[in-house]
Amino acid sequence: MRTKEWLKEKRIKYCYTQRQLAKEIGLSPFTIEQIEQGKRLGSVETWEKIENFFKNEDEIDIIVSYESDDLIVELKEDIEEFGEDNPCILVYKIVGNHIIFTNYDFITEEDPFNPDKELEEDEYYIETTFKYALEVFERQNKIL
Repeated sequence: MRTKEWLKEKRIKYCYTQRQLAKEIGLSPFTIEQIEQGKRLGSVETWEKIENFFKNEDEIDIIVSYESDDLIVELKEDIEEFGEDNPCILVYKIVGNHIIFTNYDFITEEDPFNPDKELEEDEYYIETTFKYALEVFERQNKIL
């Protein structure tokens, strides 16, 4: 029988959040979370679903893209309009051993950034400037 470590390793390798994997397999995110934390063993039926999903690993699409072309164009326009020192939020995800920057957002006093409302479960952020955000997206784009 597979282990909680095996499940987590496979899930991360193929860039799935617990919620995404659960949806693909037809389980609840709570079930995946509980198995990975060792709080549940999971039924034989649950493990069969998980193993069947990962059986054809080569056919699983990696759902993360490093390409940042559109964000770079948009960010350059914002820099031209608001200046490179304008503060912003840089949004990222951790996939395996990689940090992938996925978006940015303005920081204003009128419309403060609320991570609880604006970030997904597996997203994080740092506060920075447009200039640094542009450098990050350009550097990330070179990885392709």
